Amino acid sequence: MTAKRLNLYIFLISLLLFSFALDRYHKLRNSYYEEYLRYKEVMLLLNNYQTRQKATVDENFIRQNLFQVGADLLSFKQAQMGYEIKARNLRGEGIPRLIYSLESQGIEILGFKAVDNTGQGFYEVELRIR
Repeated sequence: MTAKRLNLYIFLISLLLFSFALDRYHKLRNSYYEEYLRYKEVMLLLNNYQTRQKATVDENFIRQNLFQVGADLLSFKQAQMGYEIKARNLRGEGIPRLIYSLESQGIEILGFKAVDNTGQGFYEVELRIR
């Protein structure tokens, strides 16, 4: 009778160890698949990454961008951290287009100030870009 009990205990312990090993295997397999999916996502992003060429900033470039949104250039100065630009007669709907056109060409906008003193929707704009 003790041999039967001993065999039963060995079988139960073996079954318990097998279940722990199987659980560990599933956790390890899931973590491997998660790492693999992260790797594939990073590789996809790297393959689809497009480098933007940063536009050369000069007065003609800024004048052209302001002309596209209907603004007049007042001043263009080179400052310590980039360029300071002042413009006037920029309509309110032209502000997002101006920002988008500058940022899409690789220009970083450091500061932006738009004031409408007339109340007619024509803004005076001060930009700091790099």
